[in-house]
Amino acid sequence: MLALFAQDGFSAFLTAAVGRIVLLISLTTVVVQAEESLEYKIKAAYLYNFTKFITWPPIQNESFNICLIGNDPFSGLLDNLETKTAQDKPIRIFRYDTIKQANHCQILYFDTPNSNLNVAVANALLVGNLSEKLTVGSQPFFAESGGMIGFALEQEKVKLHINLKALKQSGLSISAKLIEVSTIVEEDEHE
Repeated sequence: MLALFAQDGFSAFLTAAVGRIVLLISLTTVVVQAEESLEYKIKAAYLYNFTKFITWPPIQNESFNICLIGNDPFSGLLDNLETKTAQDKPIRIFRYDTIKQANHCQILYFDTPNSNLNVAVANALLVGNLSEKLTVGSQPFFAESGGMIGFALEQEKVKLHINLKALKQSGLSISAKLIEVSTIVEEDEHE
């Protein structure tokens, strides 16, 4: 009888320990997801605010188009922007697998693409065939590699790295207010 009681006590202890571990893992997962969600809410807000602080040449499209190339980490957060306007045009969100599909876009956003897309992004940025398009990315050293605005995580905060040379070459102009809250970088600065 004592052995049975000891076994039941051990089972209860084991069940409680496993329950605590599962709870800890669940809480950790929730915290990580909340941090990622906040990060992408901030990035989505920045993408919208870029429409106010960047000046494009006259836009011929019927809408102001924000295009996500490759991975879409926003989980629908950007869809809310379709109720807003930019440059006196309704905002539309498009998701594409390749840069070639995005010829009608004003903002091109690149998250962490697969290796094939990464090569295509680097070539497109290097060649500079994205005139009149704002290129924004979350890859490390995006702006330093020829992109226009890179999101950088610094001390757990989303910071902006801006490549003024790339912006000017594209035919876009940027507000001094946006420059004030950003870090200005030059190409190949990360090497």
